[in-house]
Parts: sequence; structure tokens; C-alpha cells
Amino acid sequence: MSADDLARELLALPDAAAQRRVLEERAACLDEALAQALKREADAALRVDLRRSLQIVELMRRAAEVGGHPLARALALLAEANTQAVGGLGEYQESILLYDEAAAIYAAHGRPVEQARSQIGKLYALTCLGRYAEAVRAGEWAAAVLEAHQQWHRLADVTVNLAINYVRMGQDARGLEFYERARQLYQGLDQDVASYVAWVDQNMTVALRNLGRFPEAIAASERAFAALDALGQRAEAIRARQNLALTYFVLGRYNDTLLLLDEVRNYFLGDGRPRDAILVELFISDCLLQLRRFDDVLDKCRRVRAQFAKLGTRFEVGEALMNEAAALCQLRRYGEARASLAEARELFLREGNAAWVARADLEAAQVLLAEGRAAESADLALAATSVFHQHEAPVAEAQAALVAAKARAQQGQREAAHRLVEQALAIGEGRDIPFITYQGYRQRGALLAAEGALRPALAAYEQAIVQVERLRGQLMIEHRAAFAEDKQAVYGEAAALCLDADDPRQALHYVERAKSRALLDLLAHRLDLGLLARSEGDQELVQELLRLRGERDRLHRDWISREQERADEPVAADEERQVVERRVLALEREITDRWHRLLIHNADYARDASLWQVRVEEVQPYLPPQTALLEYDGSGGELAAYVVTPGEIVARRLPGALSRAERLLRLLRLNLQAVPASPPREIAALEATARGILKQLHGALLAPLDDLVEGYPRLIVVPHGALHYLPFHALYDGQRYAVQSRQITYLPAASVLRYCREARPATGASSGAVVLGHSHGGLLPQAVREAQVVAELLGAEAQVEQQATLGRLREAAGRAEAIHVAAHGEFRPDNPLFSGLALEDGWLTTLDVFGLRLRASLVVLSACQTGQSVVGGGDELQGLTRAFLYAGAAALLLSLWRVEDRSTAWLMTRFYARLAEGWDKAAALSDAQQQLILGQMGVEVGATADAAYAHPYFWAPFFLVGDSAPLRPRGAT
Repeated sequence: MSADDLARELLALPDAAAQRRVLEERAACLDEALAQALKREADAALRVDLRRSLQIVELMRRAAEVGGHPLARALALLAEANTQAVGGLGEYQESILLYDEAAAIYAAHGRPVEQARSQIGKLYALTCLGRYAEAVRAGEWAAAVLEAHQQWHRLADVTVNLAINYVRMGQDARGLEFYERARQLYQGLDQDVASYVAWVDQNMTVALRNLGRFPEAIAASERAFAALDALGQRAEAIRARQNLALTYFVLGRYNDTLLLLDEVRNYFLGDGRPRDAILVELFISDCLLQLRRFDDVLDKCRRVRAQFAKLGTRFEVGEALMNEAAALCQLRRYGEARASLAEARELFLREGNAAWVARADLEAAQVLLAEGRAAESADLALAATSVFHQHEAPVAEAQAALVAAKARAQQGQREAAHRLVEQALAIGEGRDIPFITYQGYRQRGALLAAEGALRPALAAYEQAIVQVERLRGQLMIEHRAAFAEDKQAVYGEAAALCLDADDPRQALHYVERAKSRALLDLLAHRLDLGLLARSEGDQELVQELLRLRGERDRLHRDWISREQERADEPVAADEERQVVERRVLALEREITDRWHRLLIHNADYARDASLWQVRVEEVQPYLPPQTALLEYDGSGGELAAYVVTPGEIVARRLPGALSRAERLLRLLRLNLQAVPASPPREIAALEATARGILKQLHGALLAPLDDLVEGYPRLIVVPHGALHYLPFHALYDGQRYAVQSRQITYLPAASVLRYCREARPATGASSGAVVLGHSHGGLLPQAVREAQVVAELLGAEAQVEQQATLGRLREAAGRAEAIHVAAHGEFRPDNPLFSGLALEDGWLTTLDVFGLRLRASLVVLSACQTGQSVVGGGDELQGLTRAFLYAGAAALLLSLWRVEDRSTAWLMTRFYARLAEGWDKAAALSDAQQQLILGQMGVEVGATADAAYAHPYFWAPFFLVGDSAPLRPRGAT
């Protein structure tokens, strides 16, 4: 029987015991030839099925042990070493010992070629451990032996691993030379070399990317993937996908990057390659840095660092430390950032890796710049620029030049700053790297503006904005707000230049280009954010999402019931609450991560940025009669107000108003928080204090615009930043609250007005109402009564308590013209995706609302804090407001703070009574609020004067967002 036949027989046996019996029977046949046959199988499986390769290695070891053949043992050692180093297990130190033991056996038997071949895998292990000089020495010795014996195939293998070593050291040009030499060697072989050439392509992508040769890098990755996938070498094909992802990352194609990396991570986890899978987490953290998800970056990098520290690979530990430092710097934790960078620098220094020492120095320059230490920052960044230029690393060189330019500008050295900006722009434009060109144009604009060159500065800002929008357009929709957070200022700077040029219309255009773009993209393109599997591959992900969400809701329900049962055991209940809360928060993080992955998988729209050119809607054609729109913007640092009327757009700067308003808003919040715990006799004093605060806010925000809005009884307010938390309708002019002078509604952006008006249900498109009331275990007794009264006024049937379920809402919401939910509400600033309302069978969260399809003229969320949102990048409102507008609501009635049960029920009854009489929504709400101010509720329910509900706490939390048109009369079709 030949060695190949015996190998096949052994590999076909069902288990290790059967294999051992055959081995003992054929002990005389267990020679080097059999070991070579088995090693070929082990090496082939290494690229396809790591577990299978490990099983074959174990068989080789047993065969060598039973047969007692030393050369068979050497081959078993080499096969095992390959699984440890090349296969993805990451046990590099262990693999080096195995390679050396095999080499010693070959040396003892006078087999120099095999001894040299045993060094090939060792080179890779040494490189991963940062022992670059040893790798070069071992590689050059092996190459000399193999060349002398004309072992061209193995010489090519050595050459590839030497190339990897040079690239890891940052010597990409030299590494590329070695890759090209290896390719020539492979192509000169008299055999099928497709897989070997594909391996060269796969590896050389890194050098091409670092050298800024992106089209060649992409082409090499695509060639490698096609060839390796066709050959069935799935693991290597997946590495080609990983390299393609990293090239896309440099080019700002973040969604494509995350999509590919998710595929790669899943494969490596499924194939038992933990080292490779954890490395993917490091690459994902690069993307998350650009998306400003800094807490996620810290979490991933700390796990990556711990894993690679165990493996002894300093390079990856250093990379993780640098990403941690970048995140810490953005979080203004500068001391921690410096410590992480010092540790990373020391690791790279110990490896003798000058290029990565310079990268650590560049990150340190960023930290120094953030701390205001411009001179030190410039020196470090300029030194790094020189190193990167020497190493032919253009992307890093451009980044360093930009940091140095900013530092020089802060020192007043504008000429030097200009030179550095142009140096970076030449690289960014020449290689089409949008995140470099964005920064370059923005810095050019700032320098020109400081010199008084307004038109050239505005042209530069426009170029910067084009690059920002190009990058944002290639992102999954839910990543866009965070990405925009540090880029909104460029729009404000452009708007400020337009105001200097007395062009308020163009200034407002820039403001609107930045504002609430994720919501506007959702409205314009009707993207589906629901938990739906749009492909077979997403079925498992969706099922896991549904399971996690169900578990979260079950924990919430169980906790509420247990809390009520254990009201007399506060200490035990508090301990149990903490356990449940930790588990709920962990579940919510998992749900958010998986939902984002689902959306990334289905973000085909992000692959064609040309479809996502930012479009600003004209406001004036959609303004209702007798209405002015007032939009605030503070993105340029100082607050500006834009007043839009049917005939003109006027802008005014309000110096110091934003910081003053933020301070007063904090005082107002304290006043409001004091009301629920205060006896009736103290509320009048609190109201007087509140009026004083609201009068100052009026003076800062509305009084300077009185002449512009005079004669307009209706006002649409588009707030900015912290002003989203301010009830403008409660501002006080010294005699009256604003709601007593005019009807005020709100929008997250002026461009949303069109979509709210178009969201009005067409005749026959919707009818009736769905009304739910839930007392949250008896804590809100008026919620049920409120729902019953509202249902009666709307001619609907109230669904209360056990009938107030998510299922009932989902079933009826798609055809209802009006939706009213009276329930307990909760705002989640830590994760607005889980802000929501408590119903009988679970929470109606922001995530759930994204799955609804509404035709509602009005949605009323009569609960606490339903109108609060996290104000994200681009002034994006993240919470229930955005979700309901996306779902199709034309108007929303929401609350800014915790509401009082009794006054809320009265206000809602009055509001719906006016709607039933044909009033429009804004007028109906204004009337109900005015009646509370005037004490009408106290009169109607027989309350004493001291209990009058005139304090803004009772009437001002509710505000109307969107279209104010009246509901259709009952029975109308």
C-alpha cells in the first residue's frame, strides 16, 4: 500500500481509537513518506478547516510516536507549528519552539533544505512577536540555502514572509519589492501557481494601501478573493475580504468596511480562529473611532489588548492602546490618553519600529493640541511628518501635516500653517481621500477667514462640506448623527461668513444642510429600520434580536410586579433592582449592537453616495397662513436666529445668548423639579421665581426678534442644542406667557415642515382613533380615565389596562388618524433607543416605533418626558420624536418633563374637546394651556385657589411638533 493510500485510509476512520489500532498494525509503514502525505492534507485543511487540520496534526504525532521515525516527527512538529502560527491560533512563541525542534532534527540528519524550509513559518511567528531582526537573519539564511539548492518554490515562500516582516516594520516600499520578487518566483514554477500568486496578492494589499496606491490595493484584494474562493481556500479568501475592508476604511467607506468586517469576524469565530476574530475587533474599533462611538472603542480595545498581551504580540497591543488614547482624547481624558500613548510608544520602540513610534507621537501631538500646548504639538507632528515621508506613508504624512498646521495656526504662524495645509491637500486630493481633504479644506477656510478673504474662505468651506456629505452619505443611517457631531461647526462657520456678507438665505441654507439630516434622509427615502430579515443570511440575526428584546421586556415586567409585592422590603428590593438593571443594560447593549449590524447589512443606499446629495427643502412655500418660522443655530459658536416669513428671510446674531440661556435653563429645571414635592402654598412662590427665569429667557431669545415676528399670531420654532429642552411657549414677557400671545409649534429642522404637511393622511387613507390607557400598576389612576374621556370625544373605544397592549397598538396604528397613549413614560438619555411607554405586555420603545407604519394626523403621548431626546451630532434628536415622525405621524403632542397625572388628564380633555369642535391642533393646545394658567381647572373641579395649576410645571411640558392642521370631522371620509 502506498503512503498516500494509507493516509487516506487513516483519515477515513471514524475516531482516534480506530486510527491507533491501524497505526499499531502498520507500524512498519509509518515512515517519512506517510508523514509527508498527512502533512499535505494538514496544510490544505489549514486554509479551509482549522479544526480538521488540528485533527490531522494529532494523527501525525501518534504515527510518529508509534513508528519511532524522527523525520516523521519533524514533519508532525512543522504541521503543528503551522496551526499555531499561520492557522490563526496565535500561539507564536510555542510555534517557534516547534519550528526549532524540527530544524534541529533535520540538522542532525544532514538535511539542510528541510532545515531551511522549517524556518519559513518561523519567520511569520517572529514577525508577529516583533522580533524583526531575528526574522530577517533567519529568512536570509534560509533563502541562501534554498537558492543554492534551487528550491524556487520554498524560496518564494521565504520571500513572502520577509515582505510581511518589512511591511510590519513600516518599510512598505521594500516589502512591495519582496512581494513582486515572490510573484516572479511563483510564476516561474512549472506547476499550477494560482493559489500562491493569490496569496501574494492578498498580502501585498497592505503595502499598496500604506503607500496610498488604493486602486491597486482594491484590485489585488478582489483578485485574491476570487482566486482563493474558487480554489476552496475559504480562510485565505476571507483574509482578502479583510484587507479590502481596511482599504475601504482609509477611503472613508465606513459602511462597506463594517459590512465586510462583520462577515470576516463571523467566519473566524465559526472556524475556531480566536486570534483572527479578536484582531477583527481591533479593526472595527478603527471605524468606531470615526463614528465617534468612543465608549465602544474603549471596550473593544481593552479586550483586544488583554488577548494579544497573552499571546505576546506587542504590535497589536500598541495599536489597541493608540485607539484607546484617541478615544480618551475625544472624551477629554487627556492624562489617561497620554499614559496609553506612552505605553504604546515604548512597545513600538522595543520592537525597533520607527514608523509606528512616529504614529504614537502623532497621536500624542493631537492630545497636546487638545490641551492647548500648540508649540509642543507642532514639534512632535512635524517630526512625525518627516518620518512618514521617509517611509513613503502618504496618508499618515497628510494627517501629521494637518495636526502641525492647526498647531502653527494657533501659534499665529499662518504662512507655515498654509504650507502644511496645502501639503496635506495635495496628498488627499491626489489620492482621493475624503477625510483628509475635508480637514484640509476646513483648515484652509479658517485661515482665509482669519485673513479677511471671505469669498475664498467660503469656497474652501463649501469644498470641506462636500467631502463631509460624501462621507456621511456612505454611512448606515443610524451612524450619521454621531459621525456629524464634530463636523457641524464647519456649517456654522460657512453660515457665519454668509451673514458677514449679508446673505441670510444662503446662511440658512448651510444651517439646514447640517440639521437633523438622518431624520430628513429617513423621511425623503423612506428607509425601513424595522426588525426584518431582508435576506436569508439575516434570519438568524433577526431571531436573536427578537429573543433579546423579549428577554428585556420580561425582566421589566417581572421587576415591576416583584417591586409592588415587596414594597415593605426596600433594602432587598433595591439590591434586586440593581441586579436586574445591570442585566437589562447588558441586553440593551447587545440589542443595539445587533440592530446596527442588521442595518449595516441592509444599507445598500450607502454604496452610491451620488444618491445621497443633501437636499434642503424650501420652507416658505409650506408655511401656513399667518405663520413665521424662527430657527436658532449655535453651530458656529454664537447663537444666530433666522426668521422666515412668506416674504423674506432675516437673520440676527444674539451674542452671548446661548450660554446665558443654558444657564437659565438649568435654573428653570431646578424650579420645575421642586414643584411635585411642594405643598400648594409654596407653589405660588415657585411660580413667581419661574416667571422671573422665563422673563430673562424671553429677553435673551425672543425680545430681540419682536419686530420681526410682530403681526404673526402663529410661530414655528426650530431650536438648537440645549434649546430643544426649553418650552418657548412658556417664555414670559413681564405680563404674559408666550402661549397667551400666539400659538407656538415646533420642528426639529425647517426642512421637516414639508414632510409633516405631506404626512397628513389623504381622504380615506385613515380613519378613527386608537386610544390606550395604562395606569402602570395603579401608579397613574387618571391615565385610564383620561383614555376613556378622549376615546369618547374621538368616537373610539378605549383600550385600558389589560387591553392596552403593544399588539393592539400595532394592529390599529396603521389605519388610525389619531393615536393617543396615556401611560407611564421613561426617557433614557444613556440609550434613547429604549425611551418609551409602559403598556400591559411590555414597553413601546423607540426601537418598536421604527417598525410602525402610520397614517396618523396626530399622535399624542400623554406620559412623562416623551418629548425629551438626546441631541446628537447635526442637532439630531434621538428618541421618540424622531421615531414617530419617521413612522409617518404628521404631528406629535409630547412632554418635556415628568407630568402630573390630574392636570394632564384635564388638559387632554380640554384639548380633544376643542379638536372635536374643529379647532386646529395648535389652537386647541394653546387654549387648554391658557385655561390652566387662568385657573379654570380649579374652578371646574372645585379646587381651592391655592391649588390652581398656573405654574408652568403643570401646563408647559406639552408641546406640539409638526403639522397643526385640524383633524377631520368625525364621520368624514
